[in-house]
Amino acid sequence: YPIFLAEIASTTNENLLTAHLLQTVEDKALRAYILNHYLDGVKGTVFRQTQFAEFEQWLHEQDADGIPLTADVLNEAYGELNQRYYGDALTFDEEIAHEWERIPHFYYNYYVFQYSTGFAAATALSQKILTEGEPAVAAYKTYLKAGSSAYPVDVMKAAGVDMTKADYLVDTFKVFAERLDEFEALVAELGK
Repeated sequence: YPIFLAEIASTTNENLLTAHLLQTVEDKALRAYILNHYLDGVKGTVFRQTQFAEFEQWLHEQDADGIPLTADVLNEAYGELNQRYYGDALTFDEEIAHEWERIPHFYYNYYVFQYSTGFAAATALSQKILTEGEPAVAAYKTYLKAGSSAYPVDVMKAAGVDMTKADYLVDTFKVFAERLDEFEALVAELGK
């Protein structure tokens, strides 16, 4: 099976565990911890890996146009991209411009996008399982059995997640927003 489908399967299980914990844990501090862990996962996977994919796309475009990719050019582009992604909410540290140097995924061909799209697909799968029950579980098991029998996008479509449409991404942001609201309310309540 492709690593992309394996990533989705493992992340689906993580999302199901998170949902289970949020359904069973009542301790407010522990709930805040669980929510924070999930939110940090979305930030680190969906948001940050999308930023990385944009940088990687830019790298390939520059190369295709014959533009020399010196360290200074890469530092400038990565620093500007980081500023655009994080905006005024984060104090800009000039050293972040060097971060690209240590990210091994930039030395592979277009792998990072699989993290962000895979996380979103896993969120969609887990939400289907949680809301639709047995039919979604059966579709998920079929997905797990599919291996390399079809292109990943087709395997996902058969599992009920059409990755050629934005719905699965919108649904992920909706789960994120709901959990962020709960987290902020808990932090405010715990801070009193």
